[in-house]
Amino acid sequence: MLRDYALWVCLLGGILCLPCASARADGRVVTLEGDVVEGNIDFITAEGLVGVAGREWPMDGLRSIVPAGSRQEEDVSEGRVVLICGSEIAASGVKVFEEEVICRVSGLDELKLPIDAVRALRFGELIRGSRFQKGLLEWEASRELDTVFISGGAELQEVDGLIEEVNNGSLIFDRDDTLQVVPLVRAYGVVLASPLLKAEERPSCVLTLAGGTRLRADISEFKDGKVSLSLVEGVEIVIPWQQVRRITISSERLEYLSDIGAVRGSVDPVLAPSRPWQLDRTVSGLPLKIGDQVYDKGLGFASGMSVTFVNEGLHDLFLAEIGIDVDAGIHGDCEFVVLCGGREVFRKRKRGGEPAELVKVDITGFSEVTLRVDYGEDLDIADHADWGDACFLQRSK
Repeated sequence: MLRDYALWVCLLGGILCLPCASARADGRVVTLEGDVVEGNIDFITAEGLVGVAGREWPMDGLRSIVPAGSRQEEDVSEGRVVLICGSEIAASGVKVFEEEVICRVSGLDELKLPIDAVRALRFGELIRGSRFQKGLLEWEASRELDTVFISGGAELQEVDGLIEEVNNGSLIFDRDDTLQVVPLVRAYGVVLASPLLKAEERPSCVLTLAGGTRLRADISEFKDGKVSLSLVEGVEIVIPWQQVRRITISSERLEYLSDIGAVRGSVDPVLAPSRPWQLDRTVSGLPLKIGDQVYDKGLGFASGMSVTFVNEGLHDLFLAEIGIDVDAGIHGDCEFVVLCGGREVFRKRKRGGEPAELVKVDITGFSEVTLRVDYGEDLDIADHADWGDACFLQRSK
């Protein structure tokens, strides 16, 4: 049962709109259909059953899990370790020695990872929009050599080679059969030759942890306050459940709009520069992020954009988590609009700094669904409108 004092629910023509962030300490799960079930998360079995307040739910029937009393721990890490499965580990004391990456992670034991499982190392904050991050996102093909980013001048220098060791304040790499030594204070980061796994090859869950770590993993089991995870082949770890802030789960019944492709769209800016809408990125080309939640899938719009998608399957729900991207800070003011068959069925105003909201729209019988963003105050300035995890869903029958 939903408790009125805990969640703000507005029902409008078959549409459910829920704040995704809450100050409450209770745990909850959100089903694929967008229903919220509150209660303590008791267990997750190897067979994929989730125990919630004395009831059992199949994990593949859930969108997300939020444990009770999720910790809000500050990110005090020194850098990032990115794995080929897309995991982003907030790490300190990163070392590379004998084909192994070793690092400390807040709230966890020291991690030791085979270097073949690692996509990138960043010796410092992973800055949104930096050339390093764009290289990390865009280099999909396998490369023969690692790329070392070295700072010290007006621009980052990119040097190809093979990483040999990171230790004692230095990065050592082989460049044309000659060992090069770079002080870590000048080593911005490394993008390794191993490519990111394709989307269909990645694990089914994304776990957001206290302290800034995001693990893409398959959950083997949760019991006795510990959750066992499989990240990539040969890499399995156990973490305290109290470190988990949120689990997002993929499902075969979901079809993300960024994977479908649009049939038509329009861009009509007023003051902001003209630019296209984006798949799985913000309108400025960065990872989608509303509040402290990062979305691997979704759509990036700005005010004045309208895009239409065809519902060719048996999908009967549209779901998304909407909000202004963190890039806009407290700025941005726009209205998210959903139209089915050309008729408006949903409209919600969002401002910069507000939490994401889960939106559920019944699309039964409609062959086309249009998403549109209208500007509010200040016209279309800073209206970086994110449709996080935007998808079509088939209800269970």
